[in-house]
Parts: sequence; structure tokens; C-alpha cells
Amino acid sequence: MVADTSLYDVLEVKPDATKEQITAAIKKKSLEHHPDRGGSHEMMQKVNAAKEILTDPQKRHTYDRYGLKGIRSDMAESDSAFSGVSSIFDIFDLITGGRSRGERSTPPKGSDIKQALKVSLEELYLGTTKTVTVNRKIICADCHGVGSQDGTTHECTNCEGTGIETIIHRMGPFIQQMQSKCSSCDGDGRTIDWRNRCKKCNGQKLFQETKKLDVHITHGSQDRETIKLSGQGNQIPNGESGNVYIILDQQPHAIFNRNGDNLIMKLEINLTESLCGFQRLINLLDGHTILIKHPAGKPIIPNTYRCLKGYGMPNRHTHSHGDLIIHFDVKFPEENFITTDSQRQQLEALLPSKTPIRLNKKKHYEEAEMKEYEFSGENVHKQHFSNGHHHETAEDDDTHFHESTDSIPWEHIKSMTDFFI
Repeated sequence: MVADTSLYDVLEVKPDATKEQITAAIKKKSLEHHPDRGGSHEMMQKVNAAKEILTDPQKRHTYDRYGLKGIRSDMAESDSAFSGVSSIFDIFDLITGGRSRGERSTPPKGSDIKQALKVSLEELYLGTTKTVTVNRKIICADCHGVGSQDGTTHECTNCEGTGIETIIHRMGPFIQQMQSKCSSCDGDGRTIDWRNRCKKCNGQKLFQETKKLDVHITHGSQDRETIKLSGQGNQIPNGESGNVYIILDQQPHAIFNRNGDNLIMKLEINLTESLCGFQRLINLLDGHTILIKHPAGKPIIPNTYRCLKGYGMPNRHTHSHGDLIIHFDVKFPEENFITTDSQRQQLEALLPSKTPIRLNKKKHYEEAEMKEYEFSGENVHKQHFSNGHHHETAEDDDTHFHESTDSIPWEHIKSMTDFFI
């Protein structure tokens, strides 16, 4: 008993054939299948593989005991005894579908479907179930994936049922052979008479279907996260169905921007609230409202940040929440909001004193007029933070978040008062 007879079947000899019988069979099959004589290139490759293994006593002994699987194993262990087998064996492996007797092959699989799904930040925060519609190919129910009305098919005469077509290019004395999927049967190896084609799928074996699928989105899911729906993709006869991959596409939010598990929002306050404290209500993504308070006497500088711990996005892996970071935009009064000297004097009495300067009465000073100016392009200043405050600089490329300290230098307040003068 031998483990595998596929090579003997190629030569049409029995497993107990002598070396002379095998040599004679190889010569006969080589003449029969040689491409120059109009033979099959695939069969010629099989004959060469059988010749390489069955004419060598050591390789034949291994093949008889363990089959092609044993040949592959010995090839990996010995580079000398089995040199030259690899290329021929790989060709034979390709023709036979990559398997020998006793070995399981991987079944073909239908193609996958990828589709984007628009989701809101609230849906990513809370989690939800949404329905998507996919267009997929399914096996025809009328012919059960055969393609014919009565279930009969014929071996393709172009590729002899292999599904592989050989194209021969002759360039003078040189012959170039190229393999590709058979153009007659589209690589299936079987053909259908046009009069016997299934009326529903027209012999294509597959039918286009529109199907609705439920997509379960877990709370805390990320933007561009992929959800796999196994077996819901395109089908294929005698194979496995492909998968559907849903890619979450987070839509912009009117209030919050997401940065990992953190949420960032911009909050506008006026100068009075900055200097004298304030209270505000913030509606969170889960629907409930929180109250934030800031005391008087601790001014909030424009473009500074505060952090609310644990009010950001949920993390389903750590079972915790990120932070809510508030970016403060202090709105200053309109021009000429002070109409009388009395109002100006009252405001100056409350705020830190202005920086005094001394002018030499004997010296003439040229007065220069300041005008508004906006940076753009390469002149836009980068942002950085130090001691909890935001500053603008053209040199620093990094932006950092810090919680503001309770101690605010009065120099910052004094610089704000210069706005009114």
C-alpha cells in the first residue's frame, strides 16, 4: 500500500511498477503531452513532477510512504537529496489546487464588502444599533449555483477542466509560456450550453441581492473603527461567503471635538465673567446637564483651558471616561464702550494701575499710529502653554494642555487694561 497514487495516475502505471516501466511511461507521456506537439502544458508539468520523484529511489520511497506531504517535509530538511524538486513540486501543487491525498484544501471564499456608516458623536458615546443596506451576490436559488436549468455542465474544452489557460508566445527559437485564468470558463473548468442556462441568473450562478443588516455599535467606539459581519458578504458556489466590514465615519459635532477619549469644547465668556466669575450649564452627550462655576478674583485669560475630569468619552476597555477640556474665549467689550471720564476713572480705580512713563518736556517724540493686524499663512503664531496660560509665539511648534493654577500674575490683568486706554 502506498500513501498517494496521484503521480502514478499521471503516468498511468501501477504503484508497484518497475523503474523500466516508469521510464517507458514517462517517455510515452512526454511525447503525448509535449506543447510543441500540441499537447497540454499542464499535463506536461505533471509528467515532469512524476519523473523527478519516481525515478529517484530515495524520493520514490518517501513518496510511497508519506505521499506528497512527506516529499514536502523532506525537502525542508534536506537541501541536497531533494534539490531540484521544489520548483517542479510547486508547479504540480499549483495544478492540483495545492493539495495531495490526505491533505485538506482551503475552500474558495466570496469577496468581502466594505462600506462606510455615518455616525454621530452621541451614537459613539452611548452605543446604538443601526441598519445598513448592502448589495451582494448570492447563489441563485433556482439553479442552486450550478448555472444550468437541469443541473448539467460540461468540461471546458479549452482548459480541459483545469480552469487554467496556457498561452504560448514564440519569439524566434525561444518559446514563452504564460498561464492565466481560462477565458472560456472564467477559471471554473466547466461550461454550460447556452440553451440550458438558468433563466434567473442567465448561467452566472449568482444573483444580485439588496439586504439590510443590523450593525451593533458599542459605546465608546472610535472614528474609523471597523465592525466585521461574518459571512454576510458575497457568496460563491462550493465555497464560503465573504464578510461585510462596516467602517464608522464620525460626523462633525456642533459643540464637541474628540481627541481620543477626551472631548474639547469652546466656551465664550465676556470680560465681566472672566474677572468677576460666572456660572454656566453644559449639556453632555448622554443628555444630562452639569453646572460649572468659576469664582471671582481668579481671572480667566483668553485662550486658556480648564479640565473636567471624567466627563469625556467612555472607554469600553478600561471602563473609564476621558476628560472634558474647555477652551475659553474671552470676548472683550466693543470699541468706545466707555463714554465718560467718570466711567473710565471708576474702571481704573478697580483695575491694577497702568505702567507709568516719563516724558522729557524738552524732547520731541514722534507719535506712531497703531492699526489692527491679522497674521496669516506662515505668520500665524504657534500656540503653547506655560503656567496654565496660553501664549502665542512664532517659534514653538508644540501645543500642550495644562490645568490652570489659581494664582494669576497681575501683569496679565494689567495688559488687559491697556485695551481700554
